[in-house]
Amino acid sequence: MTQNPDQDKVDRLVRHRREGLARALAVVSALLGLGLIGVSLVKLLFGATSSVGVFSSAQAVQGILGAVLIWVVLTGAAKRFFLTAFARPANQLRVFLFPLLVWPLFLLYRFAIEQRGDVKVYLRRITEGSLVEWLSFILLLFSAWLLWQAASDWGTFKDRLAGRALAALLFIAAMEEMSWGQMIFNWGTPELLDRLNRQQETNMHNLAVFHDSTWTAFAVVFTLLAALSAMNYWLPSRYSWRRSRLAVLVLPASCAFSYFAIAALIYWGVVVEKSGVDLAYLHTREQEIAECLAAIGIFIHCVSLYLKPSQCASPLGSE
Repeated sequence: MTQNPDQDKVDRLVRHRREGLARALAVVSALLGLGLIGVSLVKLLFGATSSVGVFSSAQAVQGILGAVLIWVVLTGAAKRFFLTAFARPANQLRVFLFPLLVWPLFLLYRFAIEQRGDVKVYLRRITEGSLVEWLSFILLLFSAWLLWQAASDWGTFKDRLAGRALAALLFIAAMEEMSWGQMIFNWGTPELLDRLNRQQETNMHNLAVFHDSTWTAFAVVFTLLAALSAMNYWLPSRYSWRRSRLAVLVLPASCAFSYFAIAALIYWGVVVEKSGVDLAYLHTREQEIAECLAAIGIFIHCVSLYLKPSQCASPLGSE
């Protein structure tokens, strides 16, 4: 049977995008690995005379993890993994289960930290400006680009406008995470923002007028994203509205549910903490972990849209 020329064109586009995305993620993995090794070496060689902290077993594990990342990139295993993950919808289950399997290990790690009294060191690793926040920034920025590119394939102006409007919101969220570059270039906060911003930063989410409600707002947003992901899985695909691009845009990939659900759970804990109730083994700075998990979920959804230009009205993984 002769292949439909339009479908053949779309298939080539999907292969091209999958290859490009796999290469890009492999490069990011290599850079992350180099960063982990570099920080570990600095702590090993200069930890006693610098502000980065002394070398410990945690830094040793960090350096080993960086070396493993470099090895899988150099052997091509990273690229093959990403290609396989994107090409096989059945791998959604692995994506869904990953945070659920890792989270109990993290809780054990968190419990051990509390017992040893190393909470301050741990909090420095996850607070603003840490690797956790940088990952959130990179994932949101990458997601904005992927969604902008995906929307360019959508047929109607209304669909393209909706997709690119959401991409613009993701870009704003990414820039807010880094205070529009202030965290990178360390410039002084403009006088007006210095007066209005609770943390004297160049961003909007810490403005005094709604700063005290941001935790609840984030908790509600993450809960809504988790609910929409669940809807994408449980609601029958035969519903006519499920075939619209707008529905696929606002219904995150179902395999991202676990990321949004854990993020929502952490943030509701932060809301309780901010209300004055002390929760054991939870610190408000762990909101950065929640934001990173949500950024991963958003990235998964944007990847699913980017890699299915001819099926963008179908849920990820549908046949």
